[in-house]
Amino acid sequence: MKLNSEQLELILEIMDRGNFSAAARALNRVPSAVSMAIANLEAELNLKLFERSKNHLAPTEVTLSIEPHARLIVNKIRQLELHLTELSTGLETHLSIGVAADVNQKFLLAGIEHLIQQHPLLNIEMVCAPQQELKVRLQNNEIDLYIAYSSSVIDINERFRLLGVEQFVAAISPQEAQHLKAQHKNELTMLSEFRQIIVASKNYPLPDPRVLVSDSCWYTDNLSMAINMVEQGMGWGNFPLSVVSEHFSKRSLVRLEFNDTTNGLDMPIHAIWPSHKPLSKAVQMLIELWEKEF
Repeated sequence: MKLNSEQLELILEIMDRGNFSAAARALNRVPSAVSMAIANLEAELNLKLFERSKNHLAPTEVTLSIEPHARLIVNKIRQLELHLTELSTGLETHLSIGVAADVNQKFLLAGIEHLIQQHPLLNIEMVCAPQQELKVRLQNNEIDLYIAYSSSVIDINERFRLLGVEQFVAAISPQEAQHLKAQHKNELTMLSEFRQIIVASKNYPLPDPRVLVSDSCWYTDNLSMAINMVEQGMGWGNFPLSVVSEHFSKRSLVRLEFNDTTNGLDMPIHAIWPSHKPLSKAVQMLIELWEKEF
């Protein structure tokens, strides 16, 4: 005897509702049809699924033992049916997202989590790389869109939407901060004398030259690595405040103070996609979720 999804759903509805009548209403069937279906199923299986009395209905040990498997199967079938419906209305099956290496990923992952709760069978690939590398990957159709800070140059081959604004702040190790204080070096221009740690790739030009201050620079394609390098006293860095605020709290990093200007640069964060491609359904939903998160 082969059980089908409809029979499994019937068993689960009766367990959840507690009686044939309530299960029948939930399934838009008459109680006698539900009772008859269970009786026929028990006869075919040669197993008793429910204990019946005048005022009580309870699943047997057999039914309780198959319940976890039944729920898993029914849920998977419902997900599949929903996904097929989504595909028929234009939802894609795969989405490839690029994230600039110095963007706070927490907000992005929260939005993606909400999306996959609604569409659990959507397959998502995440690519983290320096911003200019993601630009090339988009041009090569390797990713569907990428999240990055605004560039000083507008590219007519790209479209973008503002998600939010991040503040970048200059940070240094506590030991190096003491050295600067002892030397009375408290102006922005003095940073040009010290090595700057930059999250970027040397193979591509910087998207915004404003982040480049020092004459000497070390590059890394990883934000965590850059922060660790600054904490070890290898230089100073310009980092997203939402990421390094906890490092300031722990005193592993110090936010620099300048006499000649404020220490903070507002950087818009954009979702960017090819101008010749309309936004897909999943991307539209994801951008809306990201806007709420930011």
